[in-house]
Order: sequence, then C-alpha cells, then structure tokens
Amino acid sequence: MIELYYSPFELACITESLGLGTRGTMELLNWIYEKDSAYLLPQYRKNRKNLLLETLHWQDYLSDKVTLDREFPVIQRDFNNLGLQLPVENMMGDYPDVDIFFKSLRLRILYVGNQDYVRMKLRTLLTAYGYKRRSQGLMDYLSDCMFFFHIQTYIRGGIECDIREVALDDMITFRIL
Repeated sequence: MIELYYSPFELACITESLGLGTRGTMELLNWIYEKDSAYLLPQYRKNRKNLLLETLHWQDYLSDKVTLDREFPVIQRDFNNLGLQLPVENMMGDYPDVDIFFKSLRLRILYVGNQDYVRMKLRTLLTAYGYKRRSQGLMDYLSDCMFFFHIQTYIRGGIECDIREVALDDMITFRIL
C-alpha cells in the first residue's frame, strides 16, 4: 500500500489540476507537512525541504512535459549501456491514477474547498479513469483507498453505503471521517 502515500509527483499533479499556482502550492505543501504528514512517503515526513523541492521540480516537468519526454529514450539507452533496465511497468500500480483521485479528493475537502464533501456518480469516476464497468478487483482497490484515506461514501439522505454495492448511476457523496 506504499503507492497510496503522497509522492511529490502526485502532489504536483494535484496542485496543477486544482490550479493553485505557486503560492497556493506552497501553502498546501506546508499544510500537508504540518497536519497530514502521516500520508506522505516516509522519506519526506521529516524533510520539508526535499518535499517542497521535489514537488516544485515535478511541477516544472508537468509544465514542459513534451520537451522533457523526448529525453526518455536517451535515459533508457543510458540504462542499457550500464547493463541495467529501466522497469517502466514498475512505475505504475495495478490501477494507475485511481489512487490519485482519492488523494486529490482528500486534499480538496480538507484544504482547498469550502465544502466538506464531494459528490459524483460512480459511473463518472470509473469513466474518468478509463473503466467502462466495475470488476471485483477494481472495487476492492477503491474500497482500500477509501479506507486508507478515511473516506466514507453516502447516498441520498445521508445513508452510509459501500461503494462496491452502489448502482453505477447513484449519486455518491464522499466525506472525510
């Protein structure tokens, strides 16, 4: 479950998607470091400077991704020349990018927005990450993410529900416990 901890790259993606800008990013990173550090990767929990620098580095990367991606084949060639392999498949989990939704959701509720909930249909969530239907593995992973980030789901009327049992077109409310 180490992939569920906030990484600088994911924090850069989240701050970019939320349009926070430099000042907002720094405020969010300081807030995470002071109040939500249990969700940071272990190597950043006691090193604020590295967290800030690496997140800002990834923000720069995201702003000029096309140019920097052209360098990836050169990096692979350098690895091969050293007799090493760059395991691209190890950089992604079984359900890439789904966990970033819950990280972003947690930060939106706790820090960015003035609402203490986020509402959406399960179908919208699945479609956003390229899934057309739900599998048992995917639903278990969503449930694990929600457990890890202390997120509870509710349907109309404030009734607690299990995301694995919700109809695709039911409106779900996500709240932090």
